[in-house]
Amino acid sequence: MRRETKEVLAELVGKLKEKLDPKKMAATSAGEKHQRGELPPNLDRLTVGVDLGDQWSHYSILGLEGERLGEGQLRTTQEDFATFFNGLNAVRVVVEVGTHSAWVQEVIRGYEHEVLVANPRLMEGSKRRKRKNDRIDANKLARLGRVDPQSLHPMLHRSPEVRQDLLLLRARDALVAARTELINATRGLVKSMGTRHPKCSSPSFAQKVEEAVPAQIREALLPLVHMTGAL
Repeated sequence: MRRETKEVLAELVGKLKEKLDPKKMAATSAGEKHQRGELPPNLDRLTVGVDLGDQWSHYSILGLEGERLGEGQLRTTQEDFATFFNGLNAVRVVVEVGTHSAWVQEVIRGYEHEVLVANPRLMEGSKRRKRKNDRIDANKLARLGRVDPQSLHPMLHRSPEVRQDLLLLRARDALVAARTELINATRGLVKSMGTRHPKCSSPSFAQKVEEAVPAQIREALLPLVHMTGAL
């Protein structure tokens, strides 16, 4: 039995309205969202985009209809972020991954906000403009996080404990790299003067080489040798 076009359209419109009802979307269980691997649009809360800077960060706040409610700057410190987000009801916050994003995520989540950390390398059309505009970037993050969070390719930071272990390893790696660079520089400079340092391991370099540095270049090279020993 064929149905009237108007009847079919009315039914479709009714179904779409039901699916787009913010209250019903907010009622969707977290378990269902997780199983589908989806992030729903943020239509029942404010959305805040934050463009993180080294000294200052710019934020843009969007309302339930996507209207811009406010924008401004706050210092990129734990104290300022804590004060700012402690004064807001539960919101969705979007930041880009970077040097500060891990601790920023922890601070904001501590006040029961949802935080999405965007991965700009995977985002379409994320190529930076020649002139960076923090205000525009913050607003763009907020708008994407509000209506199309999947396009942000949100990522999860490691736990504080894991990051602390990695910090220790990276600090040690930096020291080893600096020591290697000093050893290579010292050996190369000595070769330029027509002589060579004795072969030895990196840990014993300072002790075995100090007496072997030619007298005419000792003033220049001994500081490098001593720094190698300290490293």
